This record gives sequence, C-alpha cells and structure tokens, in this order.
Amino acid sequence: MKKITNPIKEFIKNLDNMTIAKKTSLLFLNMVVGMLFIGSFAHMSLNRIKGDFDILYNKRMVPVIKLEKIKDIYTINILDTLRDIESGLISKKDGEGVIKLAQELIRRDWSEYKSSLSIKDESDWMLSLATTLGLIKKTERVVDNNTLEEDMRRSIEEKIIKIDEILLKIFNLFKRNKTDEAYEILQKDLYPSINSINIQLTQLTSLNLEAASSGRRRTEAVYESTFEWIVIATIGTMLVAAFLSIVILRNIRSLHTRLAEMVDKKTKELQRLNKELEQRVKFEVEKNRQKDEIMFRQSRLAAMGEMVGNIAHQWRQPLNAIVLIIQSFQMKKMVGKLDDKFIDTQVEEGIKLANSMSKTIDDFRNFFKPNRVEERFSVKKSVEEAIDLVLYYYKKHNIEINLICKSDFLTIGYPNEFSQVLMNLFSNAKDALLNLKDSEKKLIEVVIEVEKSEKSGFVKVIDNGGGVKEGVLDRMFEPYFTTKHQSSGTGIGLFMSKEIIEKQMNGSIWAQNISYRFQKSNKLYSKCACLIIELKIEED
Repeated sequence: MKKITNPIKEFIKNLDNMTIAKKTSLLFLNMVVGMLFIGSFAHMSLNRIKGDFDILYNKRMVPVIKLEKIKDIYTINILDTLRDIESGLISKKDGEGVIKLAQELIRRDWSEYKSSLSIKDESDWMLSLATTLGLIKKTERVVDNNTLEEDMRRSIEEKIIKIDEILLKIFNLFKRNKTDEAYEILQKDLYPSINSINIQLTQLTSLNLEAASSGRRRTEAVYESTFEWIVIATIGTMLVAAFLSIVILRNIRSLHTRLAEMVDKKTKELQRLNKELEQRVKFEVEKNRQKDEIMFRQSRLAAMGEMVGNIAHQWRQPLNAIVLIIQSFQMKKMVGKLDDKFIDTQVEEGIKLANSMSKTIDDFRNFFKPNRVEERFSVKKSVEEAIDLVLYYYKKHNIEINLICKSDFLTIGYPNEFSQVLMNLFSNAKDALLNLKDSEKKLIEVVIEVEKSEKSGFVKVIDNGGGVKEGVLDRMFEPYFTTKHQSSGTGIGLFMSKEIIEKQMNGSIWAQNISYRFQKSNKLYSKCACLIIELKIEED
C-alpha cells in the first residue's frame, strides 16, 4: 500500500508546484485527448457496424434474393411451361424458346450469386480485440456452415448442368416426334431433379439466413462493447478533469489572495505615479505645442524665402521700365524735345508701374498674414491667387502651370493657410521638374472637381516629373523627412501641409502615382505625381 500511495503523493506534489498555465494546459490536454478517444472510438465503431451491415446485405441478403429468384424460375418458367406443353396449351417450339430464356436467367443469377460470395467478411482489429477480451465468443459453427454451404453449391451446380442436359434431350426427342419418350423422361428424370434442386436451394437460403442472423448478433455485440467503452472513457475523462479543476481552483484562490495584496501595494504606487505623470504630460504637451509652432514658423519662413524670389522676379521687369522712363526724360532734354505731353505720358506710365508693384507687395503681404477666424471661401479663387504668386517665377524655369476647374466649391477654413499648402505642393512639383532635361516640357496642372455625392471636393496637383518613388510615398508627410540635400530642404513643408489640412480644415491629403494626359500638351504620361487634397463642401 505504501508503494502505491507514495507515487500518488509525489504526483500531487508535482502538480501543486506547476504553474496555473501548465495546469490549465494539462486540463485542456486531458479534455482533448479524452474527447478525441471517445470520438475516434465511436467513429470506428460506427464504421464497423456500417461495414457489418453492408456485408450482411451484400453477402447474405443479396444471395438469398438470387436463390429465391432461381427457385421461381425453375418452378414457374420451366415446370409450368413444360406442363403447358404437355397439356397442349402452347406449342413445343414456343415452349423451347421460353425455357431457353429461363436457362439463361438461371445461369446469370447463379453467376451473380457466386460473385456476391467473393465479398470478404474479415474481422477488423476491434472485433479481434473484443474476441480476445471475451466480449464476443468465437464458435466453430461458422466453419461448419461454410463447408456445408460449399458442398451444397457444388451439388446445385451439378444439378443445374444435369437439368440442362435433360431439357436438351427432351426437346431433341420433340423434334424427332418421339413425344412419348420425351414425356417419360420428363416424368421420371426432370420433375424429380427440379424438385431436388429447389429443396437444396431452400436449404442454401436457410444457411444464408442463419449466417445473416449470426452477423446481426456480432453487430449487436460490437455495439454493446462500444457503448461500454464510451461510457468508461467519458467517466474517466470527467473524473480527471474534475480533479484537475479542483487543483486549479485551489491555486486560483491562493493566487487571488496574493494578487489582492499586490494590487493594494501597486495601487498606492500608481496613485503617486499618476500625480507625477500629470505634471509630465502637461510639460510634454506644452513642449510639443511649442515644437509644432516652431515647425509651422519654419515652414512659413521656407515659403517666405521662395516668395522673396518671386517678388524679386516680378519687380525686375517694372523696375527696368521705370529706369527707362527716367532715362527718357534725360534723352528728350538732350535733344530739346521735352514737352508737357511727353512728361504727362511718362508720368502716367510710371504711376501704373508703381501701382502694379504696390499690388504685388499687397498680394504677398496678405499671403503671409495668418488667419485667426475660420471663414467660407472659394477654392477656385484661392488656387488662382496662389498660381498668380508663382506664375512669373515658374515661367523663368520654363514651367507651365495650368488650372482646370471642373466644378468650383466653397469650404470652411483658413484661405491663407490653404494657399500656403498649395505653395508647398507647387514647390515640390517645381523641384521634381527641375531635374528634367531642358528639352522636355515641364507641366503642372491643378484640377478642381466635386464627387458625385457633392459632399466632398478635391484639389489635385499633378506634375510630369516622373512620379514619387515607392519608398517615399509612405513617408513623404513625416516631419523632417526629405529626399533633397540638407542645404536644400528641411522636410517640414509637406508635414505642415498635412497638419493644416487635417487638423485645421478637417480634410485629408495624400499622394499617389498615376497615368495622366495633360490638357496643355495633350500628351499621356505613364507616371505622374498626384497630390490630392479632399475638403468638405460648405453649402452657399
């Protein structure tokens, strides 16, 4: 008893030392193995029962049907036909045709009967195990029945051949008009032979029915043993699962007590940390706000630097014209042709040029003046103003910029900040186009359109600079990410554009590579960069 108890105590001790995860896994494994065993055993047993049923039908019931059919053919088709010939109800020639057809049916049914006997009735491992365990008794009667059945089959085959010979002999006598001899053979030989073969067919049928009954009993034994094994396996699985569940629950209670103590301790630590974190969060939020403000200013300063170049380019031509006007006064005075009409004309022209330069300054000043309040504005008008600011400067670099407005729409936001976004997009397109050869056309098209539902409008900036590299598409809106040299770009222009569109104007911005046919050149380019701004439409 001590030898048995010690291993059990050792197992329980090892089980207590296991973690809950391992115990739960062991419980799950026990359930899975138990259910798999039960399911597999039940499945194999059902297959065995189905197999026994198929054998019972194909090897026992089908032969019985064939044997009964052969008996009916001998009794009805042959005996009754011969009696009709003997009574003169049908002619000997017609009777011979009927009997030959009956003989063909008998040979075919007998052949099918023997084919059905070729099905093997082999016991599987489950039946062998059940027999070994004593659940099914193996008798010698099956062997005796098999021997008797084989003897009867040989006897029936011999009698079928003998009857065929007798019938052939009878009809030969009929053809030679020896009717009396034929009827004598019919009475003495044929009738007894047919009665004898029918008796043997009946006995053979009884043997098959007895074998079918034996197969049924064996199937019942398999079913009973299967049910017992399934009940035992189910109870065993439930007992092991209950034992493991009790062990796990006991450990969970113990663990719960320890965890409650740890939670109380950690709660106090968290309360102290929360106070510190609140202060740190406020500090980091303020720090990030200042960082975003600095980045926004850097973005505007970068745009301002480019705008100064635009101003210088737009002022250069009117300044040259003013210089020429001033020089014209000196030239007229030298030749003595300075009159009041000439002075008035030149003064008027100089005032026009000065007004034009003043308007340029106002336009750029408005661009850099930040909006403080949201307002409803026309997207088309903002795009036109942004294009006007860069048009002359881009022409210097042989870049053509074109606006295609399919449908204008109003939106809510900050028009100056929106113009800054457009300037950033134009600047990136310009940088990509400057990498093209001088002989190639450099095109930018701005497309304004409205979706069918008329809830959102789109502004697309498309250039033929060769598109954006796949590795850059996913990162181009990240802060400080740039493909330019450090001295040429800061990587904050597109980041601030995304911040303005998404956070200040509740829109979205993204980039993709597309195939596009430019209206300016009517030429299809296979890969063009397309930056898309989506804005909500504000009803007028």
